[in-house]
Amino acid sequence: MSDRLPWRIRWRLSVLWTLEWGITGAILTYLSLYFKENGLTEDEQAQVMAMSAFGLWVAPIVVGHICDRVMASEKYLAVAHCAGGLLLLWLPLVTQAYREERSGGNFALLLGVMGLYAIAYFPTVPVASALSFRHLPDPDAQFGSVRIWGTVGWVASGVALSLWLGQHDVADWIRATFAGSESALARVAETFDWLPPPQSADCFRIAAMLSFLLSAFCVFLPQTPPAEDKTRSFAPWQATSMFAKPSFSLLVAISVALAAVVPFYTYAVPKMLEDMGFASRWVPVTMTIGQVSEFPALILLGVCLKRYGLKLTFALGMAAWVVRYAVFAADSPEWLILLGIALNGVCHVFIIIVIQLYVDANCRRDLRASAQNLIAFLTLGIAMPLGLLAAGLLGRVLRIDDPQHAHYDVFFSIPAVLVLLLLGV
Repeated sequence: MSDRLPWRIRWRLSVLWTLEWGITGAILTYLSLYFKENGLTEDEQAQVMAMSAFGLWVAPIVVGHICDRVMASEKYLAVAHCAGGLLLLWLPLVTQAYREERSGGNFALLLGVMGLYAIAYFPTVPVASALSFRHLPDPDAQFGSVRIWGTVGWVASGVALSLWLGQHDVADWIRATFAGSESALARVAETFDWLPPPQSADCFRIAAMLSFLLSAFCVFLPQTPPAEDKTRSFAPWQATSMFAKPSFSLLVAISVALAAVVPFYTYAVPKMLEDMGFASRWVPVTMTIGQVSEFPALILLGVCLKRYGLKLTFALGMAAWVVRYAVFAADSPEWLILLGIALNGVCHVFIIIVIQLYVDANCRRDLRASAQNLIAFLTLGIAMPLGLLAAGLLGRVLRIDDPQHAHYDVFFSIPAVLVLLLLGV
């Protein structure tokens, strides 16, 4: 029987994950549409999105060592999210400058700002995982119950963005559905008439507000100073010793290969939904179907780990990727496409969180932040940007941005076959 998780720890970690993934939920489901709206080509979109991996090139070398040897994790998170909020406010300004002048210099600046934001934000996810594991009496049994609030944050911010961008559609629906609501809507409009009209760049502004809020909230997080290490050795280098275990090396190798095909989903599914007739402003809320499915997946994770073990649970996550890509490739009806999106819970939880739990259980206490960042570096910092570049190149060849000639069948068949081959390893 696992030790009970104190409420004073539970609520702090829950808020941490709500805001941590709320930032991403406000951006990721709309990012490709935003860049398309601002005139970026398929290759340029892929380059900008791949630049997000730059933060994970820095993470295992710098951030892991800082949190394992130098600075308390909660203090690092506060600094990183404050800087991230400022950079999020800068990103739409740089994008606007590129759209207006379309100069190579402005595109280089856009890449640079995206890279700086990646340095600020992306290392915070593995640090948040390491912080959580450090304060959970039984991580295998209890991490899902706090990490599930990250899903709440992602869904809430995605829905909020769609409601904000589609506020006129919402008002029209209320008028048509509820008789006599016109006066109430008029009062609401009058109350908030000081707000600017909705713009697509608001995805960054909403994320910035959440980032500043999380930076301020870090004062309430449980204190997590660096674990004692008398040698004061370089933590990331010591963390590489885990590769001496063949089971760990195989798990990481498969995870790296999987990370290379994940971007095909992020890159093309929002565009596919738009081609199917979904208004761009409602794509974020549609994509949150995938995050909602994380609720049952997180609940089932503990049961599957206990009954089937890590290896089979991991394989179930891989099988879910095969099924969803096959659905996207098969010119399926709308309801089946939405079901494929809903498989995101199993795809994400049964792979990424299983890896995080494995690393925490098999790593020394004073190296856990470095180890989590090392895995993030290999999967999100190397494999995922390569996958994004490949998706951008393939998207251009298959004309994904041209609704009349887009070949989604070929586009999604390629990652489906690759994951199927990995499943046989």
